[in-house]
Amino acid sequence: MPDWAELGDLYLDVYREPPYGKGEPEAARFRETGSRHALLPGFALTTVHKGGRLAGFAYGVGREAGWWHPRATTAAPPSLARNPVFYVYELAVRPELRGRGHGRDLLDRLLAARSEPFAVLAASTAAPAHAMYRRWGWQPVGSLTPGRSELLALPLGRRAPGSQDGDPAIGGRHRSG
Repeated sequence: MPDWAELGDLYLDVYREPPYGKGEPEAARFRETGSRHALLPGFALTTVHKGGRLAGFAYGVGREAGWWHPRATTAAPPSLARNPVFYVYELAVRPELRGRGHGRDLLDRLLAARSEPFAVLAASTAAPAHAMYRRWGWQPVGSLTPGRSELLALPLGRRAPGSQDGDPAIGGRHRSG
């Protein structure tokens, strides 16, 4: 079972900085929510340690066909609605260890063996991570708060039924590197 106290401490280190401004109440909520997610089928977690200390983590949960973020402002695109998705809840790397490939490694390892045809995550458009996800091939497919946070999707290794070659958000394949 994951050490949610340790993960929560790193969460607080990462998300207390702008544009998030999170504090201990949000870190406590993260620990509680993460503990519940860890009990769900399809839960996966990857971590990286440096110098004996947790340096980063990523986690998510496989979701059944038809699942869509409960705070989304629009319905899921049809190809996402018809297929199971892997929802990435968090990717966090200590600020002093960013820019060294840890985030990409964490996410690649998290998604490598997934059977779902798509991964989905939410990202603040004001955060540097948003531009990073876009560089890595994630495409906008919805929003939680228009103009402030987007839902991004990434096709994974297998072709999804109903996906179309002309739609970059659903037609491609994820490639590392």
